[in-house]
Amino acid sequence: MKSPSDLIKNYWVDLLFVAVSVALARYPEVPGFLSFINGFLISFLVWFSLVRYSFESTPVFSLHNSYKYLAYTSTIAGTLIIRLVSRELGGHVAPFFLPIALISMLISKEFALRIAVFLSVLYAYSTGFSMVDFGFALASSVVTAISTHDVSRRLDLARSAIFVSIISGIFFVFQSLLIGKPLNVIILGSTLIAPLIWSIVTVGILPYVEYASMIYSNIDLMELGNLNNPLLKNLSLKAPGTYYHSTIVANLAEAAAQKIGANAVLTRVASYFHDIGKAKRPYFYTENIGDDDLNPHDEIAPKLSHLIIQDHVKTGLEMAKKHRLPLLIQDVIPQHHGTRVQKYFYHKSKGAGEKLSESEFQYSGPKPQFKEAGIIMLADSVEAAVRSLKKPTPSRLKNLVQEIVFSIYNEGELDESGLTLRDLEIIIEEFTKVLVSMMKSRIEYPKEEIKGVIKYAQNSSDKQN
Repeated sequence: MKSPSDLIKNYWVDLLFVAVSVALARYPEVPGFLSFINGFLISFLVWFSLVRYSFESTPVFSLHNSYKYLAYTSTIAGTLIIRLVSRELGGHVAPFFLPIALISMLISKEFALRIAVFLSVLYAYSTGFSMVDFGFALASSVVTAISTHDVSRRLDLARSAIFVSIISGIFFVFQSLLIGKPLNVIILGSTLIAPLIWSIVTVGILPYVEYASMIYSNIDLMELGNLNNPLLKNLSLKAPGTYYHSTIVANLAEAAAQKIGANAVLTRVASYFHDIGKAKRPYFYTENIGDDDLNPHDEIAPKLSHLIIQDHVKTGLEMAKKHRLPLLIQDVIPQHHGTRVQKYFYHKSKGAGEKLSESEFQYSGPKPQFKEAGIIMLADSVEAAVRSLKKPTPSRLKNLVQEIVFSIYNEGELDESGLTLRDLEIIIEEFTKVLVSMMKSRIEYPKEEIKGVIKYAQNSSDKQN
């Protein structure tokens, strides 16, 4: 069992965070010592039992510290704004919507629900632990966390605000009836309008939060995925084969992500950008080499070919950082190759009598660290293999997809991605469906002889004359 000194050493940031949050919940008042201790102990228990656990259980927190910083700053800023607004205008217009919506859209719904409880406890502390105030704050915050999680358009956020507004209004009416107070129409009106106003504020500050943190909501991921994006435009002009490959990977990956409950928007947009580094030397990649073109790899050593191919990962990552693409999209660029071996060049090297190990033809990794990256790895490999498949039939397509997915799984590349065997079965089914629909041959319509049509027209003209 850890001693108190060890707990303070390991969790001093959280202890300080809770203490600051409790102090801000009563700002600008200075609470008495016992009052502060009571608030601190209750908030401390809620934070460590509900919220702090998420830092270990939610994958994004282990990927980037930016997610922790966003969680801390959003909660502290939310606590202060809620306090200032509720103190001046009343708790019925407090901006619970603002911090909870930001956290739900940028981190996760589950984490936002935990923060909702924490902020509700702080608000209750600021009002003398009123259960009615706690209930109002909790209802408003929980509905906000649930309704704003999957929004992909600003209109969806407005709809969420309307829903929160209705729930808050209903709660206020029941609260008035419960304590026997006459219904104040002005306060009811402001209760209904407040979430709408705070949703507008949320839309206004969202781009600044995203740019600063490089953590994007689905709303701005949709905008980033516009194919007129400068990086994608550059890819389409310099490496059209890679551009086409990326759009097919996006179709495959998005369909699979939707089925297994991953973030389909992130998966599609990350697929567009996963090979942007190939724009530097497009003629070294098979999808950009025409049937009549010479393959430059035929003229160079296999090891050099490996280094050139591997360079697109480094180049792509540099481009992504320069343009401040979202952190998770930056992660996908190296992770969609993982630590796989470029077997073609390895076997070519062996055939040439070179004594090089497999490890010298490996990508530098890391392996996929989240589901979306794992799906894109699978989709990328499947799309590349299907291009070389002659006379594709549904059964041949499914067998090929199964072979590739199970091969990658057996190599251990998906061990850290969070994908389960059940997920892989669903992914295989979805990949096959998409590929079958793409490969269906169009109906060949009977061709009408042009000569006969012209002849008929001439005959008609002669008759008229």
